[in-house]
Amino acid sequence: MLSPIDTQSASFWAFLFRKFFWDMIGGTLGPAGIIPGKNTEPLVNLVVNIPLLQSFSLVLGIFALVLEYPLPFIEGTAIHRSFILRAVLYFLTGFVGIMIYQCVDPAVYFVIVSGVYVMAMSKGEQIGSGPCGDDRGKV
Repeated sequence: MLSPIDTQSASFWAFLFRKFFWDMIGGTLGPAGIIPGKNTEPLVNLVVNIPLLQSFSLVLGIFALVLEYPLPFIEGTAIHRSFILRAVLYFLTGFVGIMIYQCVDPAVYFVIVSGVYVMAMSKGEQIGSGPCGDDRGKV
């Protein structure tokens, strides 16, 4: 449940300290650290020069937070109870976050959680609308 908040804070840090996580692939070691290779140049541009992936990670983290801690008008709706939406959103958040150095930890958590939601879908589990996740106690 803290991964969306962790993703948002990491995205803010990524705006200040821009670094592409996979720049060591094909890179060379220079006096100032790793110099990214030509094969990662497009992704380095998306993270370092244009903070596009940081923006996507921030927006996806906000959407994930809305699903985890829903507002009263969202709670109990089909969007809130959808395993498919959560699995896709969490996988996308993890996929975008794994490209940014600061977002790697929450990205790993999101990919694991998306796999757990896919497993729950395959077993036929459902998210209920009651306080305990089901409809117990309702008259």
